[in-house]
Amino acid sequence: MKTIVVPGYVADEFNAPVRHPNSHADAVRKSIDRVYRLIDTAFCYGSKVNIEPYGFEWVDDKFYIYASERGSKSAMAIFKSSHSAAKYFVWLVSGGSRSIDWSLFPEMEL
Repeated sequence: MKTIVVPGYVADEFNAPVRHPNSHADAVRKSIDRVYRLIDTAFCYGSKVNIEPYGFEWVDDKFYIYASERGSKSAMAIFKSSHSAAKYFVWLVSGGSRSIDWSLFPEMEL
């Protein structure tokens, strides 16, 4: 990890841990697992969408959207919100033709 210069309020928000309304120990992990499943489902409906060269990663309570070229990742966007990151990722990869159905898999949230 390296440091970048951002306004203080951005640094404060990005350095805060990811929270979930449910205080259960696994609540954040289960919610993020649901986000990954929702992303996958958005691409499985109808014809297949090739997500290459894009990727979606959760690292240290931040969500990264990247493009990969010749084996090297290049960050395109960084989000604190898994939902915002997922919406952007699906929109980017599908060229705006797909979206996430947030009504799916509510049982994955504790």
